[in-house]
Amino acid sequence: MTLDPAELSAHTARDVLRTLCTDARVVAETIETALLLVSELVTNAVVHGGGRPALDIDLRPDLMHVSVTDNAPGTPHVAHEPVTSEHGRGLFLVETLASRWGVEPSGGNNKTVWFELDRVPRTPPDLRPV
Repeated sequence: MTLDPAELSAHTARDVLRTLCTDARVVAETIETALLLVSELVTNAVVHGGGRPALDIDLRPDLMHVSVTDNAPGTPHVAHEPVTSEHGRGLFLVETLASRWGVEPSGGNNKTVWFELDRVPRTPPDLRPV
């Protein structure tokens, strides 16, 4: 999905991801983490990447793979900013909360930043009478 180069794109990405995760019955805790992380990646792409970021979401039975491709070369770095800082902690959150993450060149001057979250299977309710 190609997003607009605007602040609202993070909201759009969260809405799309939430719908897909809900339909795939992803557990709530994993959804909340994924929403935070996709927001960080899309915001970084809009602010630093130039052009229209591309969002790709792959929900597998065992994991969720989310990537955002932008038009900026180079590898972003993880900043370890103070907790009180309003900016600069996005990739720190990705590094801390994702099961795996990385950055890959994506042809030309583009790069793709991605994260994966392991999917915890939803345990069916215990149907035995009490």
